[in-house]
Amino acid sequence: MSSCEVLERVAPVEPCASVEAVFKAAMRKVPSAVTIVTSRDDEGQPHGMAASAVISVSMSPPTLLVAINRGAGLNPVAKATKRLCVNFLSQEQQPLLTPFSRSELKHQRFESDGWQNVQGNPEGRLPWHAQASAVAFAEVETAIEHATHTLFLARVLDVVLPTGDDAQRLPMVWLAGQCVSLSPT
Repeated sequence: MSSCEVLERVAPVEPCASVEAVFKAAMRKVPSAVTIVTSRDDEGQPHGMAASAVISVSMSPPTLLVAINRGAGLNPVAKATKRLCVNFLSQEQQPLLTPFSRSELKHQRFESDGWQNVQGNPEGRLPWHAQASAVAFAEVETAIEHATHTLFLARVLDVVLPTGDDAQRLPMVWLAGQCVSLSPT
């Protein structure tokens, strides 16, 4: 049995579509958290990008895997400083995505309300957003180059969770190429 025959049985695809195309279609069906990953370069300038390729790897020690495209401006900063802050966005934060997703808008990235520690010394706390559903500050322990991305394994050193009414914020989720809302059952 050929791989095309297997693919045709699993999902309707174009005749003998590439594995990459079918894999992309499959991954669009898998929900993922929406994050803004930030850092600060050696001169103290903040950097950030939107990312959905962020997963928990281990609880002990607490570790995240963050995949960053090699062409992203954050990639060399993360390699040099070995520091990342992962802001897990809440559903109300969708407007933050546009400047962090488009390089031509990078000058607008940290202009919205809620950003903390945007300006600071290179060793200070990284930029983080006060309305995020969770924030993890991490130190890169390993960087693995793979295809178009660098996979950063980062040990979580500190976590900020909202309190009071803010603790009820639901996370933003990416599914089928768009943000979707969750509702608790």
